Amino acid sequence: MAKISLRNYNRLIENLIDNGKRDEAIAHCRHILQTFSKYVEAYRLLGKAFLEAKRYDDAVDIFQRVLMCVPDDFVSNVGLSIIADDQGKLDEAIWHMERAFEVQPSNAAIQGELQRLFGRRDGSSRPRSVSRAARWRICMSRVNYMPRRFLKSVPFWQMIPSAWICRCSLPGPISVWGKKPRPPIRALSF
Repeated sequence: MAKISLRNYNRLIENLIDNGKRDEAIAHCRHILQTFSKYVEAYRLLGKAFLEAKRYDDAVDIFQRVLMCVPDDFVSNVGLSIIADDQGKLDEAIWHMERAFEVQPSNAAIQGELQRLFGRRDGSSRPRSVSRAARWRICMSRVNYMPRRFLKSVPFWQMIPSAWICRCSLPGPISVWGKKPRPPIRALSF
């Protein structure tokens, strides 16, 4: 039996999916999962193969498994959006496409697809930007995946992109935020 690295095996499976050999790609993904049952990339490729083969029930199951492990997975959100759009579930398709947009906001294909979905639902294709809550979710998901040694060596505020920092004036020093002034303590005399 020939030895191949897992990374090269993934590329081979990706090429099989792109060349239309979906059943063979599915068999290879299942073979990987027999040995490495928690390997997320194999699940991602398996879901992609099921999606290309139009086996939507299997693809939804696999993509949802990936999202349980990696909540901001780009491929799974795009795949679930495509499936929901084909099944006529427009709100679900928009929701998953927005999650994919939050992960890669500069991706022109995702922007166009999101505008197309909004156009079908609302009748207008207005451009979208990443909301404040979405930026916070992205930042926190990045923090959760960082190694602990990195988190100890770099202050949290340096991990946030400078374009996302809210520029607002604060009422006072950090020590008094959210605290009410207390009356001075008096000594008791007997």
